[in-house]
Amino acid sequence: MQYLFWLLILIIFFIYIGYPIFLGILSYKRIQNRIKKEYFPSVTLIIAAHNEEQVIENKIESVLSQDYPKDKLQIVVASDASTDRTNQIVRYYSQRGIELYDQKEHKGKSAALNYAVQNIARGEIIVFNDATTLIERDAIRKITSYFSDDKIGAVAGKLIFKNSAESTITENYSLYWRYEEFLRESESKIGYLPFVSGAFYAVRKRLYTPVAENLPDDSVSPLGVYKQGFTVAYAKDAVAYEAGAQDAGGEFRIKTRGVVRELSSILHFRGLLNPFKYPALSLVLISHRLLRWSAPIFLIALFLANIGLLGNPLYMAFFWMQISFYLLALCGLFIRKKIRIVGLPFYFSLVNIAALWGIIKFLSGRKVATWKSVR
Repeated sequence: MQYLFWLLILIIFFIYIGYPIFLGILSYKRIQNRIKKEYFPSVTLIIAAHNEEQVIENKIESVLSQDYPKDKLQIVVASDASTDRTNQIVRYYSQRGIELYDQKEHKGKSAALNYAVQNIARGEIIVFNDATTLIERDAIRKITSYFSDDKIGAVAGKLIFKNSAESTITENYSLYWRYEEFLRESESKIGYLPFVSGAFYAVRKRLYTPVAENLPDDSVSPLGVYKQGFTVAYAKDAVAYEAGAQDAGGEFRIKTRGVVRELSSILHFRGLLNPFKYPALSLVLISHRLLRWSAPIFLIALFLANIGLLGNPLYMAFFWMQISFYLLALCGLFIRKKIRIVGLPFYFSLVNIAALWGIIKFLSGRKVATWKSVR
């Protein structure tokens, strides 16, 4: 039992601390991909939307002001069976060059993007952007400049979360996202960034992998790029702004759905887990995703193993540390004020419970095709 306990300690340490340190050492002083700032390929910006009448007008106005040659920028709104005024508002902008794809059946984001890329897009580079995500005026110019490197097949933009109301969830998600950003930037520097944010990223049209309706484009696209022998870069200077979940329920749904869809993507590209054929990429996929989402299983096993060792003062101390941590997390469920000593344990526990529930749904064969805004 003691060997199992310490093995679980090592695994959990590697997931949250060891892997970031390992990445940091590998990426230390590595220069991000050399790019040409004055590089203007033809671009199709595809905006994914579903019942976005509250934000779509502001979104369109913002992308029309992009600092990019107008004759090289095509803007398409892919509306997934919107039932509000979204399509009507988009049609109003048709005279200013905005194109609408109205998907009649609510099949989900992936189905809408597939059709738009394969049948409407004319650009060499496809930029994907959610209707709720605003991008800086130079964001398209900066994200496409990375494609001046022929080895790069996809580029992830930098996502900043801004919320109208601060809460325990928003504060600690911001901290979590900074941690995640460090991992993504480090993985990009060593040439193995397997996932991007679907809210804002770009891919070469010829490398776009059609996405099954139950899979997320932001996992399939980068993994498909690696499958074809290209790399994925992180453009920290191409900035987008998104509003995250305001409460625990919304965050739980987002995380659960993300785990189901990411695990489904990895299963679809399971050949990339072969360490003999893809040694570095398989390590990143296993460490950053498979082990990360499996952490709640290791944490439960650690707690149970600890119970079997309570006769020893050292293990008794570990046991009470775990009890204290989870009691603080429980307090965070009821205390709405921003108190980090309870907020961090609460958010950590929330993410892991969501991951566990996502694994259960994935193993039960549940598929998630359509998406629902957190608003």
